Parts: sequence; C-alpha cells; structure tokens
Amino acid sequence: MQTVKTPLDREQQGTYYVWIEAIDGGEPALSCITMVTVLLLDVNDNPPTVLFPQSNQSFMLVLPNTLPGTSITEVYAVDRDTGMNAVIAYSIIKRTDGEPGSFDIDPYTGNITLRKALSNRGLYSLWVKVRDHGQPELYSTVLVNLFVNETVSNETLIQSLLPRSVDIDHGELPPDKEGRKGEQVPNMCGEYQVLLLALTATCLGLFLTVVSLVTYICCKKRKPKKKRLDIEIPLKLNHEMVDKNPMEISNI
Repeated sequence: MQTVKTPLDREQQGTYYVWIEAIDGGEPALSCITMVTVLLLDVNDNPPTVLFPQSNQSFMLVLPNTLPGTSITEVYAVDRDTGMNAVIAYSIIKRTDGEPGSFDIDPYTGNITLRKALSNRGLYSLWVKVRDHGQPELYSTVLVNLFVNETVSNETLIQSLLPRSVDIDHGELPPDKEGRKGEQVPNMCGEYQVLLLALTATCLGLFLTVVSLVTYICCKKRKPKKKRLDIEIPLKLNHEMVDKNPMEISNI
C-alpha cells in the first residue's frame, strides 16, 4: 500500500505519476513494472478573488440621464478551485443608496445594470457578495461605489464620502481572513447589551446589600455592651434610734 508522506495541494500539482514494481520470490525473481496516474480531487479551500473593482475605495461616474437597463459596471471575480467549487454567483446584500432598488446585478456575470431612472445625484454604494457553490460555501465581498453626476469636479470630496465600513443586514457576517462564510445569526447585539447591563446592575445591587448587611452585623457584635454599675449608697444610722427599744421607737 502506498501512503502519502507530505500534504498534497491540487492548486500546486494536480497530477502525479507513480511507477510501481512487483517482484516475486522465485529463482530467478521475475518482476513487472507499471505506471499509476494519480489525479487529486479538488476541495473547496479557496474563496473567490475579486479582480474588479480593485478596491472598496474606488468609484465610477454615472451620468444622471442614463437610461434604465443600461449596463453601468461589473464585478469580476475568479476562483482557483475547479468544478462546482469554482462556479461563482453574484448578489447585492446591502444598499446605501438614496433610492432603494435602483440597480440590479446579474447573478452569473456580475454585470450591474440600472433598473430605473435616477432622480437624485450623489453617491450610491452597493455591497456585492461573491460566493462559490462548494461545500462549505466560501465567499468574498466588495463595495461598488457609483457617483451620479455630470462630472467629477472634486475627487477628494468624493473619496471622503466613501463608506469605510457597512453593517450587513440579515445577520450575514463579512468573511474572515480565509474568506469563509460567517454564521447566520440574528442581529440582537442591542438586546444582549441591555440584558447584560440589567443583569450586571442586579448582581451589583445584591452584592452591595450583602456587604452592608455583613458590615452591620460585624459592627453590632463588636460594639461594647454597657455594664450595669452597682452604686453603693452609705446609710447613716442614728445611734440614738438604734439604742432604743423597739417599743420606744414605735411610740415616736
């Protein structure tokens, strides 16, 4: 049985040729040599790579009188995998434009077209998700910025308007460093923060109550008790009365 001594990567080398010799134990020994071709199967270990636009900080000029149905720009990506792992699909997952639904994207080609006439000038931004059909699914995201105006008079101003980061809706997370798809989680950060704050306040209140109670008990135990003082009052007796008989005293 032939075993692999080092990890194999199809992207580095997809085909190997192995020469195998079989020898019997006779005298004289007879042998046979054959060649085995090893083809490596592809695993989905590469996310799509976006080639255009080249940066999230780039933008494209769109004239206000552009007719609906016109192709504005495109998103182009490639995948180093093969088969279904390399089949790419495009979708818009976030819009920051002033007119929702103004642009469409072809899921197969990545072409972005104008759906309806634009009535407002300014910056329109689209978050585009580029995913493959592998298991597990890998994807990348890119920001497409469209500046609707007749000319670009102040490019510095436009650059300052470009979004640096955008929260993606529907609980869909941006890809990690390896481009893997984030978990589908509901956007409940605000509720968790309120719950955590309330729980913290409750625990703090209980802690302060216990500390106050313990302090009160300790102080009460350490407080010295007042001692009862026995006061002796000397009694001065009248010697004349003492010397008299009881009968005489009663007649006084």
